[in-house]
Amino acid sequence: MMRSLSEIKRFLLFIPEMIFFGLSYARFLYWARSTQILDPQETWNRFTKPKNFLWEWFLDNYPPAIMRRLLCNFSSLRFRDHANAISQHYDLSNKFYELFLDKEYMFYSCADFLKSTDTIEDAQENKANYILNLIDPKFGEKILDLGCGWGAMLKKIYETTKDKKHLYGYTLSTEQKKFIEEKYGFNVELKDFITTEYEPESFDKIYSIGSLEHVREDELLAFSKKLSQAIKRDGKIIHHFFCRIGDVIPTRLLVGGVAIFPGIDLANLKKYLDVFEQVNLGVKHHSVHDYRPTLKAWFDRLVANKETAIQLVGVQTYNKYLCYLAEAWRLFDDRDLMLMRFVLQRQDAPMALKTSVTSDASHFLQKV
Repeated sequence: MMRSLSEIKRFLLFIPEMIFFGLSYARFLYWARSTQILDPQETWNRFTKPKNFLWEWFLDNYPPAIMRRLLCNFSSLRFRDHANAISQHYDLSNKFYELFLDKEYMFYSCADFLKSTDTIEDAQENKANYILNLIDPKFGEKILDLGCGWGAMLKKIYETTKDKKHLYGYTLSTEQKKFIEEKYGFNVELKDFITTEYEPESFDKIYSIGSLEHVREDELLAFSKKLSQAIKRDGKIIHHFFCRIGDVIPTRLLVGGVAIFPGIDLANLKKYLDVFEQVNLGVKHHSVHDYRPTLKAWFDRLVANKETAIQLVGVQTYNKYLCYLAEAWRLFDDRDLMLMRFVLQRQDAPMALKTSVTSDASHFLQKV
């Protein structure tokens, strides 16, 4: 009986949700709400493979751009409390995320697949080494991880410096904080890194991995100014994040900002570059990375652990994550989103640091 009512509700909601939020949003929730276990191959094809011209045009262009902006603004206002928004996604179940993330770090962010034979563990190790090189941590340096997840990068840094005392992490997820404390014992606080006030020149290095996406567009300038002031003159900021490429919010992104990560309002690349410049941060390094292999690896691993996943979170949440990972893959495949890594330093940093700015970064800034 309950299943029948859920199926009826699913059908009844499709039309009004399509009218107000568009076909992409309505289609996503229609399949995510199914009380039947979705076929993985059909689900992957449904969200990643283009269909006929009219279907794709309607999917990409309705609702109009101005309505998309209003819907994102409304979602941002509704979930203005970052803690509530983060909790809805990340406090689902640590054991559920363990089913599809890598076993070593539990990185919930883009990995670096360097060879066709790389597993998700290999690729996340590649990513960890890459970012470790960007951070270049030294014993005694005070280092802060913004949105530290399950402590993956803190663990990597500690293995290098053997200095636990000067490592700090901020998270809004009680489940993540509990996991880190029990497994690693790092200095992790339940703090909103966006609204927190930082002591001037209090950190040598500040980094974020997959966290800058949670800073809404209207918060980005004030937040970046605080970080610029929080690092020492010879310090640096490292950001690993994805952003919009175009000025217009893609229709598929409404799913992310309303149904998956409530309240998220991604800025575009030009906005980030403008903000960095306004707060006197110069680009020391930039690079672009491909998120698609990571999303496919997570999808496949979740499918492989279907029975356990359903026992932990139920059929509909399992279905939702299948749809979400496939839809996210399409966003990156369409070049609507791009994964970036930046190393930033203060403009008043010693000249020895400034001379190390790569020429490709300077060329990139001129082109944008």
